[in-house]
Amino acid sequence: MTAAENESLQRDIRRALFRRIMIYAVVILAIIVVFTYTFRQFKIYSNARLALREAKNIKMSLEIINTEYYAVGISIYDDTADGNLRKGARDYVYKIQGDIKGEMKLTGYDSAKRLITGLEYETEDYIVRYTRAGDDEKWQVSLIKELLSY
Repeated sequence: MTAAENESLQRDIRRALFRRIMIYAVVILAIIVVFTYTFRQFKIYSNARLALREAKNIKMSLEIINTEYYAVGISIYDDTADGNLRKGARDYVYKIQGDIKGEMKLTGYDSAKRLITGLEYETEDYIVRYTRAGDDEKWQVSLIKELLSY
């Protein structure tokens, strides 16, 4: 084997090794990107489910309070109060639920049927909206994401 052939063989071996390393690096990078994206989506979804659960618990507490206030002859809805919710009712929700991480606002109330027809619960990262039209109930969870800040 001549020196030129030996040098050519060494160059081919180095190129094959370099290609193999680059292929492994690209595959590892792709796996890291996919894993990171999947983990982030799972975290967003899990936190959204947590915010939804908190909002449903608040609605259930408001329905209990609504029943108690009905027995006394008053309503939990007060359009002049903060969040359209009578202060005593708001305090009672905090007492039942304990630590609430967000702000609640009653957006709709049917005084004739004494039903909550709209509720909004806002946490640091999510807004949960409840609407009721007839017998149809709808829960919507939205992610709050600031894109630009000047």
